[in-house]
Amino acid sequence: MTTTEQQSRPASTTSTGWPRALWVTGAVLLVTMVVHSATLVITGGPVSGPVSLRKPAAFAETGWLIAWSVALILPRLRTGAWQRHVIGAAVLLFAVGETAIIGFQAWRGVPSHYNFSTPLDAALMRGGAGGTAGIFLIGVIVLLIAALRSRDAASVRLGVGAAIVVLLVGCVIGFVMISNNSGVYQGSVGAGFAQRTAAYLGPDAATVGPQYALLRPATHGGDLVLPHIIGIHGLVLLAVPAVLLTRTAMPRIRQLAVIALAVTSVALAMTILLVQAFRQLPLDQLHPAAVATLALCAVALLGAYAYVAAALASARRAGYVGPSP
Repeated sequence: MTTTEQQSRPASTTSTGWPRALWVTGAVLLVTMVVHSATLVITGGPVSGPVSLRKPAAFAETGWLIAWSVALILPRLRTGAWQRHVIGAAVLLFAVGETAIIGFQAWRGVPSHYNFSTPLDAALMRGGAGGTAGIFLIGVIVLLIAALRSRDAASVRLGVGAAIVVLLVGCVIGFVMISNNSGVYQGSVGAGFAQRTAAYLGPDAATVGPQYALLRPATHGGDLVLPHIIGIHGLVLLAVPAVLLTRTAMPRIRQLAVIALAVTSVALAMTILLVQAFRQLPLDQLHPAAVATLALCAVALLGAYAYVAAALASARRAGYVGPSP
């Protein structure tokens, strides 16, 4: 078989190295999340605020889900070796690097985000957190190009493609937050670049308002954190269900309908939240119709997942392994 023929075949037939590495990395990050969560409960530390062990736990959770999602998706895509290396290395660097930096700062008892108090803090914020996020963005773009060239089932192309777009939106929101030194949008982009003071430059408590875990309903401006969280979980929300459905006997047209429902729900919810944020309005000022639509999106998404779970359970009972990628 020629090199050209090898590169034209799915990655699952030419390389299992990166998927295996990502499965292992995800497992390590899952343990990291559990350890930090348990420590937080045992010590009774703060759940919210700029200094909390919840932050490394949350980043480890994001990291292991992204690593495992890419490990599941990558073998189905037609990629060359260089594309797999870029995607795999970017995901690994982001998942491990970000978690390590956030954890290091949390254990030091200092803010991990928007902290420029010392040269070390500034280096970790700019070159560490910002740098690994930039590399990850490159990997996501390469992943999107590979997904767009995929010849997989329509439901998989839709789920994976939409998931990567949602992830990219989440990354862009993250860069807006970094550029403003705040997850609260107050009408500007890049305002943080003019702040040169050696200090913690994040939003104060009055700007953030009351915080309930990840929900901040009364920010003094638009909350970008919630749509950012949804965005960076795009792969597990949309791509993973699409791939898992191919392991069932569900007709392809029905698979497409289920994934289309999930994609519509996530896209509509993110649009509503982003419109509210860029109007500089807090979540507790959402219009009742918007709240009802968000609730409907949540119900529809959970319904789609229930359909996927039921189909997987049925396939397992029947011993169905699904078609080849």
